[in-house]
Amino acid sequence: MNLPIRILGQLGYKNKQFLEKIFPNLQQLKFTRIDDFYELLICYKTYKKMLVNSHLKLLLCCRLLGTVFQPKKVFYYMMTIINRIYRVLNPLPNSGVIASRLITRRCFNYISTKSIKFHEIYPIMATATSSCHIWHIKSDNTFELVSSLQNSMVIKSFISVAFHPKLPLLATGTCSGIVMLAKFNIDGTNAKILNTTTINKGEIWSIVFHPTIPIVYVSNDYGYLMVLQFSSDFSNLLDISLLRPHEATINSIAIQRNGRFLATCSDDYTAKISTFESAECKQIRTIATFTTNKKILCIDIHPTLDLIATGSDNQFAQIWQIDEDFTTTCIKSFYHPAGVRCVQFEPYNWNIITGCYDGNVRIWNFEDEEKVKKPIHIFSKSSSIYSSVLSIGFSPNRPRIFAIGNNEITICKLE
Repeated sequence: MNLPIRILGQLGYKNKQFLEKIFPNLQQLKFTRIDDFYELLICYKTYKKMLVNSHLKLLLCCRLLGTVFQPKKVFYYMMTIINRIYRVLNPLPNSGVIASRLITRRCFNYISTKSIKFHEIYPIMATATSSCHIWHIKSDNTFELVSSLQNSMVIKSFISVAFHPKLPLLATGTCSGIVMLAKFNIDGTNAKILNTTTINKGEIWSIVFHPTIPIVYVSNDYGYLMVLQFSSDFSNLLDISLLRPHEATINSIAIQRNGRFLATCSDDYTAKISTFESAECKQIRTIATFTTNKKILCIDIHPTLDLIATGSDNQFAQIWQIDEDFTTTCIKSFYHPAGVRCVQFEPYNWNIITGCYDGNVRIWNFEDEEKVKKPIHIFSKSSSIYSSVLSIGFSPNRPRIFAIGNNEITICKLE
């Protein structure tokens, strides 16, 4: 079966040897090399019924793994792959009648939720407020608090949070320049702090893990980018490198899924794409710069395509295409009535979700030229001084589930 090359990357990210080991009974298996990674493709005709039915998904998981007695962590990974396969092969239509259904909402009494992140494999979510909370996403897509991170060194609130894409690890940053790394169970419980590092360079606005190397990238004030190198278990800090790719505050960092390049945006009106000068990934080299006439507040990299999305105070969200020589071209622009505070690609469709200072969340389809003129859906929040959308996030393992953060956490589903 032939599938467009753009969707193969959504079906897995382990190397070929790992796949052959973990799927011993899989007969109809094909591999396609994309960005030096082997991706999994299961024949749709053979497993069509199993991909739809929840009970049969469990049987399919057991069949592919070769035995029923497998660690819970492996089952989570396998079920995530199965859900991705089904959504990629059966994408939901992007029509003008798309609507969001409110699932659940949790208020924090006007304490801003500054960052929301979903784990790529496990059904958990992390939020940065006055504390860093880990939530377990239940089967009905409601969520319950299972862990919280607090430390006597933390004087002010948490403002950034990030999951490791493959491991049960969490990194978070605070207003007082403290970076905390924690380890947790696969259901989000029993979170324990592994390492606490104080950086005297102002507030930590964004934080990301390198996908393959024990390195954490931290952005903060004055245009500084901190590179924290840890031991293999992330318990010991080995080295700190200080970089300054921008002239003003770095608002957001994004890293390509396979770790090929890094993208940053700043109050200096620029966004930059940087590659790593060595295999250690501690030094970067800027290879592309694109500018706007106002501060760029957020940035995101598409999980499978060479596309970057930015949001700016100039009331536009833009999509930039990256060519093989890393030249950039703005291919789409989406007008908003106020500044664009957050932007993220939807993993399973040609959509992006944007959060605006007017308190509304908008879903845009960038595949069809006609649908770019207006959003395919607008989710409106109540109007108040606290209504500005500060953070949004699509769930990679729960298709069409997204979360909104301002003075409360709201989880919705697109239908």
